[in-house]
Amino acid sequence: MNEGTKMEEFLLYIQSRITVASIIEIVIISFIVYRLLMWIRGTQAEQVFKGLIVLLFLSPISAWLGFTTLNLIITSAFTWAFIFIVVVFQPEFRSALEQLGNNRIFKEIMKKPSMDFLEDDVDKIIKAVSKLSCERTGALIVLEKDTGLNNIVQTGTELDSDISSELLENIFTPNRPLHDGAVIIKLWSRQIRAAGCLLPLSDNRDLSSELGTRHRAGLGMTEKSDALVIIVSEETGQISYASKGTLFQDIIIEVLKQIILESYTVSEDGNIDNGWINKLWGRIDGSK
Repeated sequence: MNEGTKMEEFLLYIQSRITVASIIEIVIISFIVYRLLMWIRGTQAEQVFKGLIVLLFLSPISAWLGFTTLNLIITSAFTWAFIFIVVVFQPEFRSALEQLGNNRIFKEIMKKPSMDFLEDDVDKIIKAVSKLSCERTGALIVLEKDTGLNNIVQTGTELDSDISSELLENIFTPNRPLHDGAVIIKLWSRQIRAAGCLLPLSDNRDLSSELGTRHRAGLGMTEKSDALVIIVSEETGQISYASKGTLFQDIIIEVLKQIILESYTVSEDGNIDNGWINKLWGRIDGSK
């Protein structure tokens, strides 16, 4: 059999293996790998992923060269690598899954309340924050978004009450049972879900030593979720907010209101019906 015949047979074999399903599969795998690289870029997991790629290439090479022992070690390393990665890089995986869940498709399905109701509830929050700031009463208010906070709610006292500026002011009044913890508010179901909740402290070592526990807890919450957190300083009355792992200090009340509204606006006209799917999700997520 000459070289031309062998080449023709090889090409025929390749053509027989290329189907519409295989092309779609390649596209899906390529997309998953690309998204994985984007998710772990700049994290500690990036270096581990590079190491796994090196092992991936060394495995067939060691087998081809006849290095039996080396190939066995590499194969065993792959066996334990998955468990190791899941345990060590759990925060990165959680962040990746949250980004997947925050996809625009899901947001369109999970309908949000109308802008009129949103502005009314935000005004109540802003009124309470303004008064707490003037009285220099410390406060920590978490505005829940797409990331569920049931685990945080369980650390405090569940209220499931309507949003009220008077109730917020009362919760944070000094020497009250719940004043030291955080309040969890779910604007999309128009509820104060819980009060007196414990938040995870930030791991950021670059934070100023002047920042107290409230600011570190508020920032830590946004490092673990997509929530927006409002902080009122007990010492100065200064209003701050944290979002996406970043702390913004000394914010005037009008700017804070605009930031909240923009953060929760999911359509250009701001009028999205509160659909039955969102109501059902509210029940599943633990709110009424």
